[in-house]
Amino acid sequence: MRYMKILVLGIVFGWATGLPAEASSSIWYNSEGGKVRLVTTGKPDEAGKIRGVLDIALKPGWKTYWRDPGDAGVPPQLDISGSTNIADAQLSFPPPQRHDDGYGKWAGYDRPVSLPVTFTV
Repeated sequence: MRYMKILVLGIVFGWATGLPAEASSSIWYNSEGGKVRLVTTGKPDEAGKIRGVLDIALKPGWKTYWRDPGDAGVPPQLDISGSTNIADAQLSFPPPQRHDDGYGKWAGYDRPVSLPVTFTV
């Protein structure tokens, strides 16, 4: 899970340092547990919003958590503190799967998931 958080932060920071003019996708960032990329509309709308998804492709046996992870875990978070052109970032979550793995109950995803994201410039 720690690796996924680092990847998410790296993607957001790398993407947020320069906004493209059209729809765009980051490269896939690989980790031990899977890969992650950011896909956006690229251009802000009239309200200054850029919409997109954070694609998370998990390897078999790996998981990522929902916004309320349950007994243990840390939900995915976006850190835009290093950005000079993003004022806010809101991450949304599709309905999670509920799990009881014998160690505790948790909510999240154990298969590929796309998390909607909205950036305010």
